[in-house]
Amino acid sequence: MIVKIDAEELCDKLDDPPQFAGDTSQDPFKFGNLASAIPNAFVTGHAYARVCQIPGPDPIHFTDDDAPASTSVNVKQDFVIDVYWDLSGPLISAFGGSWDLTIFFDCASDSTLDFQIKNTDNIDYGCPNPNCVPPTTTNTRQYHASFLVPAGTVKVDPNFPNGTFYEIDVAIALLDTCNSLPTTGITGSVPVEEVLFFSV
Repeated sequence: MIVKIDAEELCDKLDDPPQFAGDTSQDPFKFGNLASAIPNAFVTGHAYARVCQIPGPDPIHFTDDDAPASTSVNVKQDFVIDVYWDLSGPLISAFGGSWDLTIFFDCASDSTLDFQIKNTDNIDYGCPNPNCVPPTTTNTRQYHASFLVPAGTVKVDPNFPNGTFYEIDVAIALLDTCNSLPTTGITGSVPVEEVLFFSV
């Protein structure tokens, strides 16, 4: 099953991104990979993601990148998945197209509960943008998609009434302008890992 959510698209970066998987001294996001198949001399990419259910300063989407990630989520309340990714290098202006984001929810106890969240529309690759924070240049691009997941989207396995574990993974792909396929070589993922979903 695919659930479409119109993510809020922002153009900011994490102020203290994790430098490696398991890095707990920086912003509380999971560390992923992006564009690893392309030599770093040409393109370097980073990707990060977090699930959070703590109310934030923005009543529509959660925007505090220092708030801790949620390891357990009440399915009767909204929660947010924030995905940040960026590219830098001398070949950045040679690429174009649109970004496809898919968030996979794999239920540990019942695969019939598995589903995916996708953005309503792909995100444009874009041009240098002086309004980004920090501003992007000919050799940089940065993106932030904030998915507000409505209450009731995730289902609890009735065989495990105290809570159901889901493995969450984010897939990111730059789709080619001509064929809408991930033939650009710029793909990546963030293993958000297991989150316990419960109902009270």
